[in-house]
Amino acid sequence: MAQSWKYLQTKTGERVKVDAEDFEDLSSRSWRVIYTTKTKKPSVVTSIRSGDKVRTMTLGQYLMKPRKGKLVYPRRWQGGLDYRKSNLLICSMKERQRMLPKRADKSSSKYKGVTFIKSKKLWRARIEKNGKSHYLGDFAKEDLAARAYNRAAKELFGEIAYQNQIIRRDNLRT
Repeated sequence: MAQSWKYLQTKTGERVKVDAEDFEDLSSRSWRVIYTTKTKKPSVVTSIRSGDKVRTMTLGQYLMKPRKGKLVYPRRWQGGLDYRKSNLLICSMKERQRMLPKRADKSSSKYKGVTFIKSKKLWRARIEKNGKSHYLGDFAKEDLAARAYNRAAKELFGEIAYQNQIIRRDNLRT
């Protein structure tokens, strides 16, 4: 079976994974990798000229052509250089926020949607949609609360919902 993707070499030297069917078209443009100032995440861009104006377009926008108000994001980060269409998702900024994991800050839980209630010595799961917080329950174990969050997220937001990555201890080898 032939490989369905190829590496596109950028002007700045990085290799970007793209679908084989798009390779020839993409090779006709000059692509470069830029890094966001805040997160230092890479983005593959080109310059598009129209008349006397020049605008920068990401590789994801070029491939997926999202309608106004929508953006293109990778489903799986993988270093940010996987631009196969199966790895790209078109969504609004608000929809994207639902897919993001919990921020790495000083929190009582490592899972999104889960907090520890000291007074009850229980883990609480909740989720927010349209500015309204939904209580999912109090649980004796942190991973049970995370599973409740995962079920609710999938129900409320569908396949694009972020799912906590829970490692089952009974599946670990000793």
